[in-house]
Amino acid sequence: MPFRPYSLGCHSCRRMKVKCDEEKPQCRRCVKARRVCPGYRNTKQLIFRSMNAELASRAGASRSSQAHASITPPGDTASTGPITSVLFTPRALSQSSGEWDAKAISFFLHNHSFAPTKDGPGHLGSLPDLLGSRVNGKGYLESAVLAAGSATLANITGLTHLGRIAERYYGETLRSLSATLGDPVEASSDVTLATIIVLQKYEAIVGITIAASDPHDKGLVQLLRLRGKARRGTDIENDLLRIVHGRLHTNSVGGLFPSQIEAGYDVDVDVVEIPAYQYELWRLIRETSQCCAEARGVMSGSCKGVFKSEFLQSLDNVLSAYLGLLDWQANPPSSLIYQSWKVPGQGVDGLQPGNFPEKYYLFKNILQGETWIHFWCALIYALQTLVQISSLPLVQQLLGRDWDETWRFTRRLHDAVDEICACVPYMMGDVDQSGLPTIGKDGKALGSFFLLRGLYVASCVEEMSSEQREYIMRTLLRIAHLKGIKLALRPRSRLLSQHNCAESGC
Repeated sequence: MPFRPYSLGCHSCRRMKVKCDEEKPQCRRCVKARRVCPGYRNTKQLIFRSMNAELASRAGASRSSQAHASITPPGDTASTGPITSVLFTPRALSQSSGEWDAKAISFFLHNHSFAPTKDGPGHLGSLPDLLGSRVNGKGYLESAVLAAGSATLANITGLTHLGRIAERYYGETLRSLSATLGDPVEASSDVTLATIIVLQKYEAIVGITIAASDPHDKGLVQLLRLRGKARRGTDIENDLLRIVHGRLHTNSVGGLFPSQIEAGYDVDVDVVEIPAYQYELWRLIRETSQCCAEARGVMSGSCKGVFKSEFLQSLDNVLSAYLGLLDWQANPPSSLIYQSWKVPGQGVDGLQPGNFPEKYYLFKNILQGETWIHFWCALIYALQTLVQISSLPLVQQLLGRDWDETWRFTRRLHDAVDEICACVPYMMGDVDQSGLPTIGKDGKALGSFFLLRGLYVASCVEEMSSEQREYIMRTLLRIAHLKGIKLALRPRSRLLSQHNCAESGC
């Protein structure tokens, strides 16, 4: 019988410290003594006591052997010195790269794409179909999505190895695209177009592009020309072309260095299906971009020998473009009508005023908010140009003392910045369509991606108030850290340096 460090005898025998035969229900010693056997201990307690004793015995043996191996010289069996403690080693988990890749792809699709609805056409809603269709055997679209998804996760979580993975996928995508662009058919395919769009998002996510322009804009224009005017009419094509045209237009207005749209550029409605109001807005944006660029060229110091009539003509052209934008705003279609929610506590309720912004705009969806942000960017660009050219002494002299529109343009410019700020809560996913907080819900990063362009354009307005500047800086920081888009840190750093420079008097 193996040795047991405990007794299984009845309570009476154990109390008298005599051997018990452990018969049940009564042992023989209690029967012989004519007394009621009090019974035995709980077996479960004995089992755990046995296990603990055995583990303690093994641990003691292990510590003893380690102590002898570490502090006892060879040939000496005496135990001298302290006994070292046993270090706990966690079990190593192995995760396949496929699990990380699947997480990155699903995260990107959730945050930067959504399918068409009754209220809008959607944005990159065809991306899951393109990824699963296996049209492109090289897989560069998947590599681009993996790069963007991994980079976003790295920015949000701080896991640096995800950033290195994103860089590797980004390099693979660029190498694959370089080989693909040599084939005109493959270069103008939907997969290639979608890949470049995703790369644009990646470069904004990691902050390697410039907020004022996009290095892929000219390449996209060339790809559109390669596609020709043959109408395919597929939902995938319309989705991609709407994104490309919209990005080209919004990058052409506002900011420090807007990218000029090529002369003669137009959107062929026979190739891409867009609503009439969208086509008209893009036409007005192109007109505003061209007129403002010509006016700024007239105002630049390098233009010598400029006639007075050219100043007046440039002012008249920009003013005409500005009035065209106001006409478009005055008659929006029903699909563009949004709601305005006033922030409580704005003096009317008897509370202390000072909340900023004083109102929130609640859109039907993210794409509706994107359309209005494009409009306000164009409006800000036109107003900035009007303020600059009408403030010139020569223009004021030509217009006479009765000309007092400069301060009105400045005030409207300030209001246009307020319009951008009013988009923040909805586009950031802070509130829903009813204006209620969305705490606990994971909002899409796509709204912040569209909002970033508007905030950048607004940040370039010199006539901003301190409230507007501080609110924009806070929002840019949130976009960078909560949504993982590091490009937002660039305009914020510029605003911060300008503010510090103004305070120090430099």
